[in-house]
Amino acid sequence: MLKNHFFISIILFIFTSCAKENYPEQPEVIKPEEESLTTRLTKNMDVWTDNRVINVFEEGKIRVYDKEEHTDHYTFFQLDKEVVDSIVWHIDDIMHYSSGVNPFRTMTGFTFDKPGEYKFNLLVYKDNKVVKKADLTIRAVPGKDFFNVNWENPPSSSIVGQSYSYKGYRVDQTYVKKQYPYSTVDFYYENKLAKLALEKEKEYLLEVASKTFSSPSLSAGNNGQAELDDRYNTLFKNRFNATTLAIWENRSTAVALIGYPKDNVEHYMIIGEPKY
Repeated sequence: MLKNHFFISIILFIFTSCAKENYPEQPEVIKPEEESLTTRLTKNMDVWTDNRVINVFEEGKIRVYDKEEHTDHYTFFQLDKEVVDSIVWHIDDIMHYSSGVNPFRTMTGFTFDKPGEYKFNLLVYKDNKVVKKADLTIRAVPGKDFFNVNWENPPSSSIVGQSYSYKGYRVDQTYVKKQYPYSTVDFYYENKLAKLALEKEKEYLLEVASKTFSSPSLSAGNNGQAELDDRYNTLFKNRFNATTLAIWENRSTAVALIGYPKDNVEHYMIIGEPKY
C-alpha cells in the first residue's frame, strides 16, 4: 500500500531568500512512460491549506498530503533521491524554495504583506523533469484595523507579522504598546547585497498601503508638504523625525507613509495609529 511508504517527518519552515532557480514560467508535467517508484509515491500527492482567505500579515500553513489515502488532508512523507531529485515551493514575488529533498519538507508557513490573489505551485522533479505538479489559490484580504492589528484587541507580542521574499528582503510589521500605541511596516534586509534601490523601497510600501487602504487622501504628488505635515501632526500622537509622503484615513485608523534618516540614508515605513 502507498501509505506504507510514508512516515512522520514534518518540518515547519518559513521561506527565506532564494534565487528563482529551477522554476519554468509554464511548467509542463512529463509523465514517465512506465510506472516507477516515483509515480507510485507521487501520483496522489496534493497540497492543502485550511484557510484560502487570509488576513494580510496573518500566518497560514500549506501542507502536502496524499489525497486518496488521507481525506483529512494530512500525510507525512519522507522521500529520497531514488524517488525525486528536488521539490520546488513557489508563489510569484512572495517565496521560492528548492528543497534538494533531504529531508523532504511537508509543511510551510506563509504570510502576505498586501492584499491580492496568489497562486501557490509545488513542482516535483525527477531526472530534471517535472513529474508532478500541485497548486492552490489563496486570497489575502485587509481584515483588521491596520494589517494584522486590531486596536481594541491589541497583540501581546511586538512582532505581529513577517512576510519573506526571495528577492532579498523581508517586510516586517511591529506593534508598539505605549500610552498612544502605534504599528509600523518596514523593510528588513537579510542580504545586504540584495537591497532594493531606496526609490523602489518607497514605491513598494506605497503599493502595500494603497492596495490595503485605497488611494491616499493626501500625497506628495498632489498636496504641498506643509499640508501633509499639518495633517500628520493633527492625526498622530507619536512624532517621528520624518518627512510625510502620503496619508490615508478610515473609520478606525490613521496611516502615513514617511521617510526617515537612518545611517545617513533616507529609508521609508508605513505607520498606523488608532483614530482618537
